Amino acid sequence: MDKGFERLDWTPLKRLIGNRCCEFMWMWRQGGVEFYKHIRTRRYLLLDSQGGCYRQTATGLEVIDVAAELKDVRGG
Repeated sequence: MDKGFERLDWTPLKRLIGNRCCEFMWMWRQGGVEFYKHIRTRRYLLLDSQGGCYRQTATGLEVIDVAAELKDVRGG
């Protein structure tokens, strides 16, 4: 079954880091959460349209602090 192409959504990431979005690749959307992958560290940053940030756990998505997660994803 062909699901077609999803529309990439850079809006949540642009709100967070502006024009530095080039550090990331958009990977997919799941349940209203955008999955972005950092090009150097290969770590994921998960953001929703309201600026909420998440981490994947064994039981699902967990809300986390966006500033701390961004630092971790960037390898800093």
